[in-house]
Amino acid sequence: MRRFLYTAGAFMGAVCMASAQTTQTDTTISRDIEIVKEYNPVIKEAGKINTMPELKTIDTKKITPSYSVWTSSFNPRADVMPTLDYALAKEPESNPYASDYFAKVGLGNYTSLLGEVYAPLYKTDKWLVDIYAKHNSTMSDITLSDDLYSGLAKDVDADAYSNDNRVRASLLRSYRKSELSAFSTFRYQKYRYYGYDSYVGLASQEGAGSYDGYMQNLHNFDLNLRYKTKDYVDKWKYDVQANYQRFSNRNEVVENTIYTNFMGDYRMESSSLSAVFEMYNIIMSLPSDSSYLYDFNHMDNAASHTVLKISPSYRFESHRGVFHIGVKGVFGIGQGRPGTIIPDIYGNIKIKDDALYLYAGITGDYQVNNYRYITGLNPYVAPDVRVEDTYVPIDFYLGVKANACKKVNLDAFVGYKVLSNPYFFVNKRVDSLYHHTFDVVYDKDAGLFNAGLAVIYNWTDKLGLTLQTKYNAWALDKVEKAWEKPTFELDFKTSYQITEYLRTELSYEFAGGRYACVDGEAVSMDNIHDLSLGVNYSVLSFANLFLNLNNILAQEYQNWYGYTAQRFNLMAGVSLHF
Repeated sequence: MRRFLYTAGAFMGAVCMASAQTTQTDTTISRDIEIVKEYNPVIKEAGKINTMPELKTIDTKKITPSYSVWTSSFNPRADVMPTLDYALAKEPESNPYASDYFAKVGLGNYTSLLGEVYAPLYKTDKWLVDIYAKHNSTMSDITLSDDLYSGLAKDVDADAYSNDNRVRASLLRSYRKSELSAFSTFRYQKYRYYGYDSYVGLASQEGAGSYDGYMQNLHNFDLNLRYKTKDYVDKWKYDVQANYQRFSNRNEVVENTIYTNFMGDYRMESSSLSAVFEMYNIIMSLPSDSSYLYDFNHMDNAASHTVLKISPSYRFESHRGVFHIGVKGVFGIGQGRPGTIIPDIYGNIKIKDDALYLYAGITGDYQVNNYRYITGLNPYVAPDVRVEDTYVPIDFYLGVKANACKKVNLDAFVGYKVLSNPYFFVNKRVDSLYHHTFDVVYDKDAGLFNAGLAVIYNWTDKLGLTLQTKYNAWALDKVEKAWEKPTFELDFKTSYQITEYLRTELSYEFAGGRYACVDGEAVSMDNIHDLSLGVNYSVLSFANLFLNLNNILAQEYQNWYGYTAQRFNLMAGVSLHF
């Protein structure tokens, strides 16, 4: 009881500190084991580990590395080449909701609020019907500094209001050899274009000390149905799903995407034949009202169209490794490439059991850049920019995975990919309306060389660390630089279980060598140095207190040019699971 009273007093003090702060980078907490900063949400993209640093606390139980992942094939992700994700030890698959009910609430400086809840409405051995909801918002200003933007006569406080809400209802029906699942998700985002532009510079010269940008709303709705076998049934395994996605924004741009996917696999003695069929049916609707201050009448790549992807393959497995050979056929109807064939060959070889493996691949991909995907990468892209699909004809990589000792796992790789019509985000020119938003420029053909290293070090059962580094070098045809993309990246995390009740995690992320294109000129962007600390304290068997400190160094780096990140921020709260 005394420990509880001490803890409650410390927690109330932390909340008071949060109320007194005046700067922030928003923090999102997901479930009771994860702390994620989600203001300015950004999804990983080509050549990036992550454009936004994030801090994820770990489970109190130490994860034992699983080396079985080395002996099975992996599918390289299309958005990075190659991703470091598969280099890391895999956690055992488990239900992300360890308890029946879960709730979390957090408060932070910059008037930040987090709320999260999960509830299984009906749960048996064969059925699960549940609902999940989350709210994340911040309602205070971010300072655009005259030290960072030479066009400002003085510091300007920009209204960086952001409100992100999502609700998901799902159903799972488990059979002996298969399962049927369905879910529906709705997400509503409301935020301001708070970034720096020349209009803000002129206003500051006339004495203005604050700025309220244009408000944007995004709506995303998903409806998904899926049926799959749990394993092979009479030598067959299959997975079929249909997904409907609807995207709309305040400017009355509506994009409906119907995605259909079918996978069939036939197993033989030591090999298998498989085929994957994917179809994107994209139906566009643009505003007819010419009063909108965007040029929708001359919008490219916004026709309704269909994309087909067919991927047959053959896979061979032995005690020495895995070999996969296949092709990807991509066919655009109404827009995009009329037809192309992409190689899909990769595999790994075991040099020494659980100690040394070599892997390599020659593959490629075709990325459908719909509105939903692009606004996930950069929410500040202009509404009248419909990005052209990206074609990757060749994606080559070579790497080695090694268990240096019982406590150290290494993954080193090099790779080179060729991209046809890659896109880069650039700031809209001063002679265009809403030029605090982003346009895109395309290069005809580009090459991207990557080299990286991932290290996992488990010193003790209570202490461990991970380190990922990556170097990116672009060979460009028409574009001067790979705008907004880093040349070097580093991501470091270490966690320590101090006591049975208290765990901490320290995180540092660096990204350097970024340039922005502003009014046709190259502008060097500040490096990202983000140091974060998370603390989780189990005050009762069903209650945890958390405290998360992000951007401890109070760096004024930019996520996208003109959009300064929040400086030092704090969030504290409580999570309940029962």
